[in-house]
Amino acid sequence: MLKNFWQNYKLVSNPSITPPDMVSRAGNLAESEFFDTISQIKGLNIYKNKRVKDSEAGLHEIDFIIVDGFKIYLIEFKHWVGSIKIEGDEWIQTTKKRTIAHQDPFAKLLKHTQIFKDFLANKEFNLSNYTVLSFVVFDKTRISMSKQIRQNKQIITKHNFLNLIHKNHNKIRPNSDEQNRLREILSSMTIWSRLHLYGGEVLTGSIRYFLIGSKKKKLPKHFRVNLDLNWQRNSTISFINALFGKRKKLKIKSKIYKIHPNDSVGFIQAGGYGIKHIKFGLIEKIVKDDEII
Repeated sequence: MLKNFWQNYKLVSNPSITPPDMVSRAGNLAESEFFDTISQIKGLNIYKNKRVKDSEAGLHEIDFIIVDGFKIYLIEFKHWVGSIKIEGDEWIQTTKKRTIAHQDPFAKLLKHTQIFKDFLANKEFNLSNYTVLSFVVFDKTRISMSKQIRQNKQIITKHNFLNLIHKNHNKIRPNSDEQNRLREILSSMTIWSRLHLYGGEVLTGSIRYFLIGSKKKKLPKHFRVNLDLNWQRNSTISFINALFGKRKKLKIKSKIYKIHPNDSVGFIQAGGYGIKHIKFGLIEKIVKDDEII
């Protein structure tokens, strides 16, 4: 009992600081700015960070899906700086500070495009009247690309992509039933969950369960949340709350979960394997919500 009290108190009043990954943060900010910019164009339906499931139940994230009438744009968005060249199956990014080998984003995009088309076909949505266009879009205009990359017309800067959208923007639209059906399908696609930790780090992945006490609590399917945990980290208040065993209530859909700071989220990070237990006391916010226009 005393041990639990002390753990709950320390987690809230003096949590470990996990500083943000500044590269990831810059990329996320650039994506949000692109979303804000593209959403100002009337007549577009925009879906951000949607996951599409392949035939083996694997999940693949598409940064942006933009629907403009009978055109569907799939975007792999990159906030890279420096120079880029292709070596074998990798793209090599060189900056002033380091050299990074990346998975080929264009090959990744083509794979995701086919999976996306198969996904719509499995949903019995007829794509015959639509054109699906795929682009790797670079946020920076001054990035230096090798000739091999520049020659690919599906790899462009944000500025050129926006010009392309404006140039090809068409007022002709599918009938309302068809539009609603496509919107329903795309809206139903899932997104990653994000845990915002104390200190600024953001973990992206899947919440598998809550571990409350020693019991695993399942979460509702296809939930959307934007929860601020609002831990009162003042030492006196957190001491009193821990002393009296006060629990925080989290509502997800119709379910109420009563948690202590020492309880955990069972979490698998995107691209990783194995479930990690993240203490609630370290979490500032849990987000699983759409940005849709």
